[in-house]
Amino acid sequence: MASQQQIDQYRNQGYFITDDAVELDMLEELTTAAHEVMAKVRSGEVIDDAAGVRTDGPGAAGADPHFVCGLMAPEFGAPVFAEYLGSAPIARYLRPFIGEELRLGWVHLCAVGDDYEIGWHRDTGGNEQDGSYEVEMEILRRHRKHFVKWHLALADDPCLWIVPGSQRRYRTERERECLLNDRQGEIPGALQISLQRGQTVFWNSNSIHRGLKPEGLKERWTLMGALIDHRSEYDDKGEKGDHHWLLADNIRATLPERTRRYYDNWRALAAPRMASGSD
Repeated sequence: MASQQQIDQYRNQGYFITDDAVELDMLEELTTAAHEVMAKVRSGEVIDDAAGVRTDGPGAAGADPHFVCGLMAPEFGAPVFAEYLGSAPIARYLRPFIGEELRLGWVHLCAVGDDYEIGWHRDTGGNEQDGSYEVEMEILRRHRKHFVKWHLALADDPCLWIVPGSQRRYRTERERECLLNDRQGEIPGALQISLQRGQTVFWNSNSIHRGLKPEGLKERWTLMGALIDHRSEYDDKGEKGDHHWLLADNIRATLPERTRRYYDNWRALAAPRMASGSD
């Protein structure tokens, strides 16, 4: 599980990196499955469906999406993603931050072969992007408080940049300029998170961060996961996503025991909201 040093680094700096949050055999299975999933999307075998599995592509053969969001759907024939989300190493690392009883966040695939750049931002959903000190600090204290996300590198991945400690404080004038206007600009103190294959970064997405694929990197293959403390209230802005496919009748029976518990916890809160259209 997370060491005290890692716990302190996460709370103070907003991230930590570890080598053992996935077992080696599962890493190999995940890598193979990721390539198979992308082949199915690019061939048109699995298509993007606004009411179902989301593939971030137009749903035609030859599509080249960057993100695939429905990895646990039976259409992909890749149960290893659900096994990974409920795996013991992940649960052990999350325990000091969000406890024992969790609910689904997600597991997504990022596979980028061409240029890729997402400018500086915080993952604060529909919250105010340019508020006063009081407004921004209230958002940072509240938003995703019971939430941990992570990236697992299926291949070496130097694409994530974080401003350490920014999840705890109001933005500087330079950071405000980059968040609102100069989103590809330079921020003093920003840190490039360079993951080797098999490494995982657990990080607080209230941090100021960006995604940038450097020249010379052929492809990015990264799993992006999240789980949520089930003791917390459901948060539309923090948990909202392309999740309608999870309500399909063929989902629950395909999940391993621990992931099924996460799913049941999530569905008990999310399904009524989706049925009423409140999401």
